[in-house]
Amino acid sequence: MRCVTGRTAGVCSRCGRRVSNPHTGRPWSILVGMSPHRRRARARRPRPVPVRVEELVAFLRADRAWREEVAHRLVARLDQRLVRSAKAAGCRPLAHVAEELDSQACVDPGPGTPYQLAKAVYGQVPLRGAARLRQTARSLRVLGVYLCGAHPDDTDLAQCPCAAALARDPRQDRVDRVVSGALDGAGF
Repeated sequence: MRCVTGRTAGVCSRCGRRVSNPHTGRPWSILVGMSPHRRRARARRPRPVPVRVEELVAFLRADRAWREEVAHRLVARLDQRLVRSAKAAGCRPLAHVAEELDSQACVDPGPGTPYQLAKAVYGQVPLRGAARLRQTARSLRVLGVYLCGAHPDDTDLAQCPCAAALARDPRQDRVDRVVSGALDGAGF
């Protein structure tokens, strides 16, 4: 099919009509596999509703098995001197490093204990690229919740920034799978 301007392939710049391929004689819309006027819409999975912080804190206070799971799967693989010094500093520096890992493609590690702990966790995660950074950040948050939960009064869990960040994670919709899901995703 020819256009009024004599063009034989593509879309005419003057009238906007689609013209056929000169080699096959077939219209371009057949070659593309869909009509030019209809766009296919992909079916999207609905995103799960994230867990609320209060629900997560209530679950973590009621169930003590998550502490043994984190101690066995994550803390046992790390240098205990780093874990003790991170426990003395609290979870806020870990939450800060985890936010940096989540928001940037490249992080310049500093000389502090949270960065050394992040490097140790990063070395244990068997993934590559951005997924490795994201799972390292999630594992650091789990470690931060573990350190806040180690206090005898447990009042720090409600104000723990790591617990709030884990509760905001859109991939977790069940309270009982937040901690173990983060460890499973990181390969621990």
